[in-house]
This record gives sequence, structure tokens and C-alpha cells, in this order.
Amino acid sequence: MSRILVYSRTFFPVMGGLERNTFTLCRFLTERGHSVTLLTETLEEDSRDFSFRVIRTTSWLQILGEVVKADLVFLNGGISVKVCLPALFFAKSYIPIYQSSDLFVRQNERGPGAWLRHFLAARATLHVTVSRFAKAHLEKLLPGKKCLAVPNPIDAELLQLVDQSAVCDKEYDLLFVGRLIDGKGIFHLLKAIDQMRDRLPLQVAFAGEGEHQAQLVEEASRCQIPIQMLGRLDRGALIQAYRKARLLVVPSSTHTEGNPLVIAEAITCGLPVIASDQGAMVEAIGEAGCCFRRFDVEDLTAKIEWMFTYDHLQACANQSVARRAEFSLGSYAEKIEQVLSAAGLRHPTNR
Repeated sequence: MSRILVYSRTFFPVMGGLERNTFTLCRFLTERGHSVTLLTETLEEDSRDFSFRVIRTTSWLQILGEVVKADLVFLNGGISVKVCLPALFFAKSYIPIYQSSDLFVRQNERGPGAWLRHFLAARATLHVTVSRFAKAHLEKLLPGKKCLAVPNPIDAELLQLVDQSAVCDKEYDLLFVGRLIDGKGIFHLLKAIDQMRDRLPLQVAFAGEGEHQAQLVEEASRCQIPIQMLGRLDRGALIQAYRKARLLVVPSSTHTEGNPLVIAEAITCGLPVIASDQGAMVEAIGEAGCCFRRFDVEDLTAKIEWMFTYDHLQACANQSVARRAEFSLGSYAEKIEQVLSAAGLRHPTNR
């Protein structure tokens, strides 16, 4: 039985894509017979029982102790100096999983910090990206280093909710799901809605919370744009929101995306998607929607109008059904087994 440590800076009860992906990874590894410990700096306790050990700490000493005991360390979210340094010192295999296409490069980071992160990345056993786009980028940054692309999957609990949910009447033409921050392009979306409302009035809903939420509501009110604020949704309510929508919009601007789970969720629900043309999102959407030029409100407006004419909406919805397998747990399981094999770990039952 291999002892696997999974580090994720945040975890439940924080409910974002990173946290859900961490849960899926830990449960998968546990089900495969490995001894799994999740190490997180989210100190708030969660009421759920997990099939794996969870340690909540910010103590460097405790982190060091867990790294020393592990046979393999996963870093979900990319390079963490406080985990990678002891792993390197004690000759432990470590594998970063990059959830952003920025990889281990931090915006505007220079000097010793940037050098150290590059140094630690270069000495990882293997690298995992969530898109082929990010994989190609990493192979340019670290020539010769082995990297595997493993798209984030829809976990079993959410898939069950999708399969059990009934098709319902559409209430929203456009749906945004995510953090309500400027970098996610929420104000670009608002401007696009404003530009087309005389010729294409749309019902728009925003699901999520964030530091620019009040500013979004204020700006919509000032422009007299009716929007529905759904707030933070639990998983069942989120699936219902997808079912009630005609189109998901992911207009991220300054925020660099990896492979947003909301795209996989929408596609699994048969919902077409429009997103900014960041490489990972272009790859994830495929024929199940379209992309607009990042930061270009005029192009976003044109793409929304295109989707609502000439049956493009239905055609893309049909394609989303065909792409569902791309984000399946079965596909994910095969790829994680490849990661473990590349790291020298075999399935416990095969030993």
C-alpha cells in the first residue's frame, strides 16, 4: 500500500473547482487501495465524513512531518514552496497538478521567488496539466520534462445529480457561474448585454459570490439592465440553474483559466458554452459552443447574437451531449493510472 499525500491549499467547506477536484482525486486514490492523506491550509472544519485522512494546518513543522512519511506527493494547484522544498530535500517524488494555464509562473513575479519556483518545477517527478494547451506550454518552459494532460472530471455525486435532474422550462437565456470578480469578465458581459438589448433582449442570471458583486448589481441598475443574482448555489441548485439556462457564458478576461469545471458541468448538462478564447477553454468547448476574442466586448456581443440565430444554439447543445465522455470519471481514471504508473506506483492489487 502506497502512502500518498495530496496537498491543496484550500478544501471543503470552500466550494470551488479546485476543492472538488481535490476531493475527486483523493477519493479515487483511496478506492484504488492507496493510503491517502489530504493536507490543506483551510482550517475551517467540514461536517462531512471522508474516506481519506484530512489534516488542516498551516504549520511548517506538521507539513514537513507529513511529507517525510509519504511515498508520493501530489500538489493540486501547482508548485508550493513549503511542500516541494521538504519533498526535494528528503528525495520524495512530487507531482504538481496545474489548474491554471499560467502553470508555475506567477504574474509579475521576478527575482529569487521566480527562480525558486522554476527550480522546484524542474525537479518534479512528473507534471500534470488539465489541458493539452497547458501541456504544450509547459513543455516549452521545461524541455524534456514528462507531462500528462488530465482534464478535470465530473465527480460521481454531481453526475448522479445530473442524471436525476429533470429537463425544465428555460428561465435564463444567459448564465454566468463563478466568482464575481472583474477578472472573470463580468463587466464585459454586462456591456455586451447592454449593446444588444434593443434588438435581442435577454434574461441573464449570475450564480456565485465575489468582491465585485455589489459593483455588478450597481452597474446593472445604473444601465437599467435586469439581471438575476442567484447567489452561492449548492450542487443540486447549480444543476437546476444549468437546466434552466439556454447558454453558459465564461467571459474571463485578466483571469487566466485552466480548464474551468463550469464548462465540463454545463456540457454534461447538455448546455452550450461561449467563452473567451483562452487556449484551454477553446479546447474544452470543442464544437459545443464558440469562443470570442478575449477582452473584445464587440466580439462577445456578436457571438451571443450568432448563438441565438439560425439554430446555432440547438446545434451546439447537440454537440455538448457528444462531448460528455471527455469529462467522464472513466476517462479520468485511465489517465490518473497513467500518472501513477509514470511515477512508479502500481495498483495495490497488482503487486
